[in-house]
Amino acid sequence: MSGRRAWWAVIGVLVALGFYYAPWFTHPTAAFTMNAFDLAEWSSLHPAVRSSSPPMLTSLLLRLPHVLLVAALALAANGLPDVRARWIVRGLALLLALRMVPPTDFFSGATDDGNYRQLALLTAAGLGLALGAIAAVRLAWRAQAALLIVGLVVAVVAGWMGLARAGVLLDNFEIEVATGAGPVGLSVIAAALAVAAVLWGRPPGAIKSKGD
Repeated sequence: MSGRRAWWAVIGVLVALGFYYAPWFTHPTAAFTMNAFDLAEWSSLHPAVRSSSPPMLTSLLLRLPHVLLVAALALAANGLPDVRARWIVRGLALLLALRMVPPTDFFSGATDDGNYRQLALLTAAGLGLALGAIAAVRLAWRAQAALLIVGLVVAVVAGWMGLARAGVLLDNFEIEVATGAGPVGLSVIAAALAVAAVLWGRPPGAIKSKGD
């Protein structure tokens, strides 16, 4: 994979992240036009979500795409031949992983809240996956491509499952919403990235240790 193709992969993941924050449900009322992050937060307030088995499953499914896309961004950065650019994108991935940091209430004693605990665990998972992706630079590109594809597939499947479960909650309130551009765009970009990962060869410098 050439440096240009590596940059296209990085840009593709960033576009996918953009679709995560695009509307996933649309409604004439702005309060019910929500992206995946807001939809996960809204769902976390519903008693059925908190009492589900496992608890908070709907919110987890809606938050997983963000965490997995962060890891995908760090993996895509491994293909950049320029060491400085590689570490800038990796730093961005680690910064984006902090998006799931729970509110300050969690750190001041509200550790029994299931929503806050989930956010804290996903923050740790995002950072861990991003660091793992950085360490994967020494793997053969085919192995990195396989990890990227698996992450993208799980992100899309989890997103749609979370969207379906959240849709049931809105139906219970007799709130009619339509699927927005977010999940559709995320699916299209993820599919394109997965196909590209299969077609592109090993990126130059992907397993070089100099500067890493």
